[in-house]
Amino acid sequence: MKKFDELLANFSSDKKIRIGVVNASDEVIIQSVFNPKVQKYLDPVLIGPKATIADILEKLGYSATVIDANGEDACAEKGVELVKEGKIDFLMKGHIQTRPFLKAIVNKEKGIAKSGLLSHIALNEIPAYHKLLLTTDGGMVLAPSKEEKKVLIRHGIEVMNKIGVEKPKVGLLAAAEVVNPKVPATIEAQEIMEEFQKEAPDSCFIDGPLSLDLSLSKEVAEIKHYDSPVAGDADIVVGPDITTMNVLGKSLTILAGAKMAGIIMGAQVPIVMTSRGSTEEEKAYSILVAMYCSKG
Repeated sequence: MKKFDELLANFSSDKKIRIGVVNASDEVIIQSVFNPKVQKYLDPVLIGPKATIADILEKLGYSATVIDANGEDACAEKGVELVKEGKIDFLMKGHIQTRPFLKAIVNKEKGIAKSGLLSHIALNEIPAYHKLLLTTDGGMVLAPSKEEKKVLIRHGIEVMNKIGVEKPKVGLLAAAEVVNPKVPATIEAQEIMEEFQKEAPDSCFIDGPLSLDLSLSKEVAEIKHYDSPVAGDADIVVGPDITTMNVLGKSLTILAGAKMAGIIMGAQVPIVMTSRGSTEEEKAYSILVAMYCSKG
């Protein structure tokens, strides 16, 4: 698939997907849940000050389940509690600061983190690329260790599996495709590739270290005589650190006209945590990806 609208057209569910919005006391946030692209699939559970949310729903002409909670900590704790009770299929960050939102999720006693690492997954629709591309991690893990990179890869594979890609092609990014003893990321990339090929060969095709152009351009691969199932056809690219992947992500959207959907993986349910600068379309497509990932 090349476009999010294709992903949307292929979505099906025999029941409504329950989205829990943590502190839904904001008109823009509520509007995003009722976006026409995803509205018919969702059963919104809006957590926050009941009177405020009721006023917004009345103004907009919508109806939804409202769970009363006041204050950011209380809203986040209630959202996590509803997940643990099986009453919500995925969470969305509403009008709440990131810190209290994540604090409730990763709480060791009452939280819902399951993999030991929360990671940011970005799915990108890029005009110049022939299919949707997943990039990680440009939003959560600052400087992933080798073992953390393996978790990032597993989260990425899980998302691609959920949207229908059975054996995704993973490129481990570096400045070049040659292992350089002076560049630790290249050594780690080679080790990760070899370990995945040995431990989970059926989960993905994987290659690294691999430059970005080799990962995404068949022409460059041909010019360099580089033979790999990943070269020029990557489904997933994994970077050495958050700076690299954040710059790549913003370059794609600002300079290459890409559309992006982002979710957090590693908890009991997917989490939508878009930035304040996200467009309505980005919020809707992020919800769409979370809908796919919330299905059993």
